[in-house]
Amino acid sequence: MAPITINAIYKPRKLYKQNKLKTIQNIKAEAEMRILACVHNPRQATGMINILEACHTTKFSPLRVFALHLVELSGNTTSLLATYINQQSQQQSGGALAPTKTQLDLESITKIFQTYTGVIEDNNVETISAASTYSTIHEDIYNVSHDKQANLILLPFHKQSNIEGILEIANPAFQQINRNVMRDAPCSVGIFVDRGLGSLFKVNLRVVMVFISGPDDREALAVAWRMSKHEGVQLSVVRILMFGEAREVDVLSRVESRGLLSAVVDNEKQKELDDEYVSAFRIKAVSNEDSIKYSEKEVRCRDDIPEVLNEIDQFGYDLYLIGQGAGRSCLIFSELMKWTDCPELGVIGDIVASNNFGSSSSLLVVQQYGFGGMVFEDSNTTEHPGEVVPSNNEDDSGALAVKVE
Repeated sequence: MAPITINAIYKPRKLYKQNKLKTIQNIKAEAEMRILACVHNPRQATGMINILEACHTTKFSPLRVFALHLVELSGNTTSLLATYINQQSQQQSGGALAPTKTQLDLESITKIFQTYTGVIEDNNVETISAASTYSTIHEDIYNVSHDKQANLILLPFHKQSNIEGILEIANPAFQQINRNVMRDAPCSVGIFVDRGLGSLFKVNLRVVMVFISGPDDREALAVAWRMSKHEGVQLSVVRILMFGEAREVDVLSRVESRGLLSAVVDNEKQKELDDEYVSAFRIKAVSNEDSIKYSEKEVRCRDDIPEVLNEIDQFGYDLYLIGQGAGRSCLIFSELMKWTDCPELGVIGDIVASNNFGSSSSLLVVQQYGFGGMVFEDSNTTEHPGEVVPSNNEDDSGALAVKVE
């Protein structure tokens, strides 16, 4: 009776049908796209508006945005949010209390997204505030993403651009939050490195998508494909083809986890999926739109990668779209990954985001849902690599979420 009971309860095909809608690649062009935009402060909210507007292409491809204000839960944060709720009630009844920084940030973020809603027609934006310890706030992001059925979680990079255009660390805790989200996110994830994309609501972007291989790159291409339908976006897709030494497969790591035969089969399968998706993009998009360009670059060794990226950067694009690259099988990427400062951006993303690279372009790094998420080595712990580092708060009380009308 056990197999019969399990088969009656467990519906793997139905589960897969539901889960595949959590990626941009698998939703229909006319289907509603749902984005959970996570921000810590008003500056990050302002920076994400152009990304959201670029994804809002036509009336027939609706966009639903859920703006999630992330607040670190410290000893008095709960009372601050409670005060904010009480303040709203008192304002309605004629009374008022002095606003706190948390309240001011929340009000500012709400106004930014409300203004965005007012300017863009047929666009729905809902603002939510979530307060939790930084060590567990990724779970609140999971919960909101699941409840809102998001296709993409947008996260701000832990560095921000200064007046001279140099990226500086805003808060190191933001990096750990991003890594925690990428480990087991319930949908696709994008990390946005903001170097400034111009004025709000006036999208006129030159976007380049660098395609190498793997599910993350296909997801990034899916996002770029959707953006290309916006009248203010000019898209260039550059596919990097690997030859010779650069084409060597990192068999060792795959054999350890899956076995030699599985590693070979998986590599060939990924290549087939890449060729199929890129071919569909060229036939349906490049052939029909003058604003979309496609080109190919060859890489034969490790030193060719920065040279190719430097060639691309000479065109002065406003935005790079790149796959995180966890599914890539090339040995050179596995070796280069060990030297990255920000592994959550992947090898290519880490190079482009580096101050040494000298680019002035913003960057969106995409991780596709459904491939196990990222595994990070945590330098702050030796016994349990990848373990979440608790915050300095001794009070690990539960999270508090407030929907802002």
